[in-house]
Amino acid sequence: MNARRLAALLPVPATFALGGALARWWFDRAPERYANDLAQPLVVVTAWGAYGGGAFAILAATVLCAAIALAVAALRSARGAGRGDLAAVELCAALAIAFAIGWPFVFSSDCYAYAAYGAMMLGGLDPYTPLPAHVHGAFLDAARWQWSGAYPVCVYGPLFVALATATVGCIGSHGVGVTLFAFRVLAALAFLGSIALLDRALADAPAPRRYLALCAYGLNPVCLWAVAEGHNDAFLLLAIMAAAAFARERAPLAAFALGLSPLLKAPGAAFAFAAVLDAWSRRSRDRVRVTLAAAGGLVLAACLVLPPLRPALASLGAHGRYAPEVSLQGLIGPEAAFAIAILAGAYGLWCLRLQNRAGYAWIGIGLLSATPNGYPWYALWLVPWSLAAGTGWASRALWGATIASVARYLPDAAGTLGPEAARLAAAAVTFPLAFALADAFPTAFVRKKAPVQP
Repeated sequence: MNARRLAALLPVPATFALGGALARWWFDRAPERYANDLAQPLVVVTAWGAYGGGAFAILAATVLCAAIALAVAALRSARGAGRGDLAAVELCAALAIAFAIGWPFVFSSDCYAYAAYGAMMLGGLDPYTPLPAHVHGAFLDAARWQWSGAYPVCVYGPLFVALATATVGCIGSHGVGVTLFAFRVLAALAFLGSIALLDRALADAPAPRRYLALCAYGLNPVCLWAVAEGHNDAFLLLAIMAAAAFARERAPLAAFALGLSPLLKAPGAAFAFAAVLDAWSRRSRDRVRVTLAAAGGLVLAACLVLPPLRPALASLGAHGRYAPEVSLQGLIGPEAAFAIAILAGAYGLWCLRLQNRAGYAWIGIGLLSATPNGYPWYALWLVPWSLAAGTGWASRALWGATIASVARYLPDAAGTLGPEAARLAAAAVTFPLAFALADAFPTAFVRKKAPVQP
């Protein structure tokens, strides 16, 4: 391990440690009216008014300071990057996640739902259908409490449901709190494994580029926090990075595996599409085989995912509502945002046709623009699109948007925001995307030199 590289990156986990100390101080001063929330096995900041806004401010400040520390450290030390840098990134990521897990509260209840789905499967119930009101249990009631009576039906693939079932089956006897902690540790291990796989995928890249990619991915503060909350996107990332690591030797097999990734979570399908785009943009000799393999994986995944998911989709169609909030759609409206998403995606495809890797970032921007609520854990599957694009402005803009996505926690933490505050938060989330225009219209951002007088 390179000691100098480690010392340069240590400010990132140190920021999470300092934020955790401040969060603990804030937690100890919680108003008495939130006593029921504070008594839960995993405390989730939900509709806590000004006090919740203060908790959010601590997280937002931590993320911002960690992002600045990361940018300074990575750029200053990239020139001397070497083979031993993976260990430094892994250690700093592990420390940051450990410090984040040590915070006294989180901002998402998703781990409760994961445990409830596993408990339902063990009890012979279908997690893809609403839980009957008369059915009770420790995990089911804990999840019910988080969603004020009825937690959402499962929308994940059967492979993740099997993982949740195994986790609850192995650890559930130790209680809800220990089981939720286990989900968070498993997500952390999956994420740390994906960093090592990314390093293998970039084995042929220049050392500075590989180092910057490892930092941008493995030490992205929002990704670290989302992993510490236990989000299952970390398992999807492990599968994606495993496919990327072996794509050079076995491209069709990697594409087939990516096609199967919706067995974990639906966004995996986009990466199967990315594998096909990559093969055709590089004019690979295997491009037809890669296309057929990705299509075969997607078809097989659809056959395995859609039948059990059909009741959940029907329930969402009957009871769900489309409510864009802190996102580009919330700022300018769904129609305009979808138009921008289509333009960004089309421009990305055109760039890839010209073998300009910035197209990957533009496709990622299109995916983000089409998202009604850009929750912070979506950063876990948006960062790979940024990495694939290289180091241009579009890539930086998408990476910056993942950092800004932390603002999405604010309305849930504080409760209902006023319309002006909601628009301000949406503007903060989407503002970084504007910098992508420096790639599309470079002459507008570069000052022309005055002609030399003879």
